[in-house]
Amino acid sequence: MAATFKLITKTVCEHRIRVMHGGTVLFQGVTIRPKLGRARVLEVKLDYPNEEDEFFQLQKGFFTMYCDGDINKAHEKLNEVREYRALAGWIASLEFANPVLTPLFPLNQSFQAGQYLAIQRAEYANVYWTIIDLLDIFITAQHIGIQPEKLNIIHIDAHPSTSLDPFWTTLFQRLIKLGVDHIFTESDSVVFENLVWRYPRVNCPLLDKNLQSFEPIQPFREFVLKRFGIASRSSKRNCSQRLNVLVILRRDYQTHPRNLDGTVDRKISNEKDVISEMEENLASQLKITAAQLDTFPLKRQLELVASADIFFGMHGAAHGYSIFMAPGGAVVEIFNFNSNDNWHMEKVSTLSGHSHITWTSTDQNSYDTKTRSTTIPVGIPTKLLKRAIFKICEKL
Repeated sequence: MAATFKLITKTVCEHRIRVMHGGTVLFQGVTIRPKLGRARVLEVKLDYPNEEDEFFQLQKGFFTMYCDGDINKAHEKLNEVREYRALAGWIASLEFANPVLTPLFPLNQSFQAGQYLAIQRAEYANVYWTIIDLLDIFITAQHIGIQPEKLNIIHIDAHPSTSLDPFWTTLFQRLIKLGVDHIFTESDSVVFENLVWRYPRVNCPLLDKNLQSFEPIQPFREFVLKRFGIASRSSKRNCSQRLNVLVILRRDYQTHPRNLDGTVDRKISNEKDVISEMEENLASQLKITAAQLDTFPLKRQLELVASADIFFGMHGAAHGYSIFMAPGGAVVEIFNFNSNDNWHMEKVSTLSGHSHITWTSTDQNSYDTKTRSTTIPVGIPTKLLKRAIFKICEKL
């Protein structure tokens, strides 16, 4: 065990902390004491947990650094990130301990070499926010000079498994979960050679409404597709051949334990009519695939998106998938009469190099409050897709 600790060469506390602009924090030789983190959902049988039950309450010393020097200087290094609510609890749980006064090698201690990144997820079952988290981690890895596939991810939350979990297990070297993984359940303390707190989500570039361009998006897209073994298409399209349109079907399904009835908002009530109209009017120009993505394994979802030229559907989290389309495509986003103030999906698609086309229902009577679905008038699907075709082909 002692030999592995030679990897940690710095002994002064402040020299083992690096704070980067925007709230990224890098630690060398930081210890996690798992018994000082408790999540109610892991301790009490809860059929219907509240969201807060799935978050860990961290006591002082959960993060501990055994180091020398002026502790005040180490605390000063963290001043830049104290303002971020997302990291406030983690900073409060961080303790500096003098290795002379505190046993450095408890009997039940493990050491983890390599690069680790810790994250507490919110909206963990939502594909858009998951993509935001993954992009943030990809950017963080670039900033600190680490290949993202070499990162080990620590989930400091107690969320249940979802169909989006393969993102975490496929993209990165390793995934470990606090309170579940044997690394934490069988150790009183776990020392990490290098541990990163990624910048708070509020600083994600995709959440900047005024951002006009963002270079990491295409490398991120290629990274994700490569890790899943999916070919990355060229942005060159041939408008003399049929373009691929992926029609997203939003239907009721249970995303997490707090969505017990599985009711999903913003559905198309006349799906069959919409698809029939597309096939009748545009079959010579488009190859139409209609899919409820959540019914497919994650890799298949990505394959469908990566092969699409046009992404068509009601506004929803799945529009975040447009980031994985080859640039130069078109995204059609339909809003019901009371939901057209969301700009997030347009930001994703335009920064990904796509034309973004929206249509909003102005007829309140077209919305069924019982089924939470909207009837799309005849002619609108054809009009929107013709516009999408034009947008794609005028660029060629």
